Amino acid sequence: MSTCISARDLHGRIQSGRRTAVIDVRWSRDRSAYDHYTMAHIPLALFCDPTYDLVGIPDRANGRNPLPELARVQDAVDRWGLTDDHEVVLYDKGDGLLASRGWWILTWAGIKDVKVLGGGLRAWEAEGFATAGGPGNLPQPGDMTVTEGNLPVVDVDEVAAWPDKGILVDSREPARFQGRAERLDLQAGHIPGAVNLPARALQKDGEFLPAEEIRALLGEIGVTSGEQVAVYSGSGLHASLFVQAMHHAGLPGASLFVGGWSKWAGDPARPIVRL
Repeated sequence: MSTCISARDLHGRIQSGRRTAVIDVRWSRDRSAYDHYTMAHIPLALFCDPTYDLVGIPDRANGRNPLPELARVQDAVDRWGLTDDHEVVLYDKGDGLLASRGWWILTWAGIKDVKVLGGGLRAWEAEGFATAGGPGNLPQPGDMTVTEGNLPVVDVDEVAAWPDKGILVDSREPARFQGRAERLDLQAGHIPGAVNLPARALQKDGEFLPAEEIRALLGEIGVTSGEQVAVYSGSGLHASLFVQAMHHAGLPGASLFVGGWSKWAGDPARPIVRL
């Protein structure tokens, strides 16, 4: 099952009345997520605040964007009125980062049919499709119960030992992996034994590369399947994008280190590597 959908296909689903729940997960520093939503959103889209619905409370022990409590995910699912026969489509402003985080969280929580709008709202508007303003429509009551653990995760101690049994992928940009630049976390560098392939290298203009191109890039770092692969980024956002790209390329099964470098670097006892 594909993890992506085009703007044209989504428009067709909305026009046909198919049970598709469209969820807006945009965020920026210049205004609140809700302000973005009320200014303009895809018609029938529901509002998600990614800083609340898709992350837990940050701290040094768990990283900048830890997993939300399952009860928080259930609250969001109830607000959106999701049912087991809904197709769920998430979109962000266009780079896919928050939409992929939403894809990972909802799939981890047991929702079966979750997709990301390739190119986000930017692609929707580029097709000439209309947007709506205001607070949006109230959803119908939902009946879905979420369950955790439907995608694999690894904890910090498993990550420390991972290079001895598999491939640990650092999906940040090369300068951060090399330890030459670090604006967000307490130390610069990477986890010993990790290999680097930026999540952004698997995209072009906010959409994933063709599956065969992604598989070729993954093959260059020794990844030929999702088994025995663990992925991290700064705080789990780019790593979620990376894992979704692997699913898109037909290579499911990779584990996510949600805490990422922010969790690892927050512990001064953990070894780090700089190049």
